[in-house]
Amino acid sequence: MSSKPWGALPIVRINTIMKSSSEAENISRESSLMMTKAAELFIKMLAQEGYKLSATGKKLDYKHLSEVVNRDEKYEFLQDIMPKKITYAEYKKMQEGQLNGAENHQEISSDEESSSNSNSE
Repeated sequence: MSSKPWGALPIVRINTIMKSSSEAENISRESSLMMTKAAELFIKMLAQEGYKLSATGKKLDYKHLSEVVNRDEKYEFLQDIMPKKITYAEYKKMQEGQLNGAENHQEISSDEESSSNSNSE
């Protein structure tokens, strides 16, 4: 019997993933089939939304998928797995901004401590 009755995802692989990520030892064939179909539909939906963002509609790139994931709240769980690509220059700029923000926060905290110490005296 074929392990791919509907599409491209192998049921045996889905079954292995289900067993490895849950406490269930036995997983019925029907539940494996349903999870396989659900995964296929999810991938199809994500790909279709990515195609809508491509200029030509002929090529699906990582940037299209990551944009969908980072725009749409329903894909929030994928944001760590599929972050938006940035250049090294953008990354350095972000890091500098975070360092400046941390320094400003420390200055404010030390100012607050100074004023609270002078108020308590």
